[in-house]
Amino acid sequence: MAEKLFSFRWDIDHRACMTDGIPKVQSLCREFGVPNTFFVNMGRSTNLKEWLGGGLKGTKAKLTDMEAINLIEKIGWPRFILETIMSRPVGRSFVSSLQSLQADGHELGLHGGSDHVVWSRKFAQLPEEFIVEDVSKTLEFFESVFGRPTGFTSPGFKSDERIMRLVQDLGFEYHGDAIGGMPHRSEADGHKLDHWTIPVTVCGPRTIPYLEWHGAKKTPIEDVMDDFQGILDEERLVVLYGHPCYEGVEIETLRRIFEAVENSGFDFVTHADLAKRLANNQLSLN
Repeated sequence: MAEKLFSFRWDIDHRACMTDGIPKVQSLCREFGVPNTFFVNMGRSTNLKEWLGGGLKGTKAKLTDMEAINLIEKIGWPRFILETIMSRPVGRSFVSSLQSLQADGHELGLHGGSDHVVWSRKFAQLPEEFIVEDVSKTLEFFESVFGRPTGFTSPGFKSDERIMRLVQDLGFEYHGDAIGGMPHRSEADGHKLDHWTIPVTVCGPRTIPYLEWHGAKKTPIEDVMDDFQGILDEERLVVLYGHPCYEGVEIETLRRIFEAVENSGFDFVTHADLAKRLANNQLSLN
């Protein structure tokens, strides 16, 4: 791979991602003239029944997590409570705004099914047939307003061979449910599949986005940029991810990330473009 490629992947989980972050991200991308990839949660991001049935304990744990910035810190208690009670869908509520991203040359992918919370917290318990039916119905609506998506990602990176079979059967060209390493053919039941795994290459611990992790640690911006520049100096493929309700709001930090990528000679590409290059053997994996 002679050229250097950079892809920024956004997970649009919550309505705040659309209202608070996407307008700023879209404006910055227009300023730089670059495409990004956005995975859209078409269903709800909060669920009152799940929260009352055990989610409160999880919320308390997240409030004390020193490596991540929890949703309440991002949007405040009033909005968190309002959205938990109303459980309004995300992607379905912002079709025109998402179509505007497409018109700007950005890629839209599908992010899970109809309930982000259930997938994230009860994934292991969900029957495969339930997952298939849920994603199939969500995909049908996605296609009706945005066209056929190339890629799929699971909420919270919660994925296994059931998802690999699903991605294969529904005709996606890639999925993004991996951290670290290089792109590779996905596998299930001991066999290589037709679609690709495109991992996030730069991340904090667990699955915490790189910039959010540094934000939670209150790392000085100059130290963040020095660390990130070191990554750019060493790698030829860099895949970063974040959420518009955090990284999209911290727009000046994002601007510096984009500047560093551009100044280091990287080309901005979408995940769909990476998948196309992989399929055409135009991306060296050595």
